[in-house]
Amino acid sequence: MDERKKKLIVGITAAAVVLLAILLIFWIYQMIAIGSRNARIEELEKQIEQLTEENENLSEESEQYKTNLLWLERAARELGMLSGDGEEK
Repeated sequence: MDERKKKLIVGITAAAVVLLAILLIFWIYQMIAIGSRNARIEELEKQIEQLTEENENLSEESEQYKTNLLWLERAARELGMLSGDGEEK
């Protein structure tokens, strides 16, 4: 009976060590995955920031073009190149 207990204890210890090793490997993998995910999130946040700034700049440019277009339209009317409805004569 004593030999049987020793084998049982050795088996349980070996199983616990294997389980602990598996859990440790899984934990390390998760830490690496979290770090990688956080780096990707930071990269995407920078892209969002850049695209938002670009969008604001393009909106400003669009407004300038609209203003220029209105000015050109008024000048064309004054020169008699456009009729009152905006079509060429």
